[in-house]
Amino acid sequence: MPYLIADSGATKTDWLYVDGTDTTQFKTQGLHPSNIEQLSDSVEVENQIGRLTPETIWFFGAGCGNPVSDETVRRFLQPIFPNATIKIKSDLDGSGKAFFGSGNGVVAVLGTGSVAAKIENGNVVKKSAALGFAIGDEGSAADLGRRLLKLYYRKTGKEKTIDFVGDKLGHKDYGTMMNKIYRAGKPNRALASVAGEVLHNPMPPELLTMIRDAFTDFADNQLVQLELLPDDEIIFTGKVAHVHKNILIPLLNQKGYKNVGIRYPVISAWRERIKAGESVF
Repeated sequence: MPYLIADSGATKTDWLYVDGTDTTQFKTQGLHPSNIEQLSDSVEVENQIGRLTPETIWFFGAGCGNPVSDETVRRFLQPIFPNATIKIKSDLDGSGKAFFGSGNGVVAVLGTGSVAAKIENGNVVKKSAALGFAIGDEGSAADLGRRLLKLYYRKTGKEKTIDFVGDKLGHKDYGTMMNKIYRAGKPNRALASVAGEVLHNPMPPELLTMIRDAFTDFADNQLVQLELLPDDEIIFTGKVAHVHKNILIPLLNQKGYKNVGIRYPVISAWRERIKAGESVF
């Protein structure tokens, strides 16, 4: 019985086609229900995986887990896979199952957005109020992009730092950049792309401090909501966590979280479980 697993964030979706213990991986744009573009996104999905014939699709997506968002994704996928049964849950549900199986732990996502959840018996029992890129998403790529633009255009950093950021951004003038961000169909992605363009080592110490501050805000505003014990296992995922793990892990250790790891991408954890012959659903 072939099936598809999707792990979808705001920027990208990883797909795993499973037929027995054989797996094939694909990648498309992110399919966040708040900014799915029916025409362009469906063309890409059809081109990449439309020829597949899954009997069931397990779609784990950022922004999913409520009736309105889930129905948006279902209406997007059903015409592409008219014969498939489509099951939709949040990205946290998927990460929890992928990382912990039927066990306990904590999943924390630092990607385009950010969120954290406590997992018990493989299920989400409590999650942080992420509040999205406009209000929260501390420590995410969108948050880092916002911090960078404030520093650069308000000239609040040291001259060396301002020059470094300007070089990475091509010294775009204020109007051009604001037009790019505020006219973007997916502004969270536009902000995240700023972080992706700028935050590469080696970088000025001031930017390392900025990243550390963003991760501190994530811990103090989102992880704290889960009322964790020092030995609770926390697995971070998302590109931001992966790229900046040398800042993230020591910071969390200093804040009393002693059992912290990074696994990215989530789809690799699914693949490992399936290859091991585990019954994942």
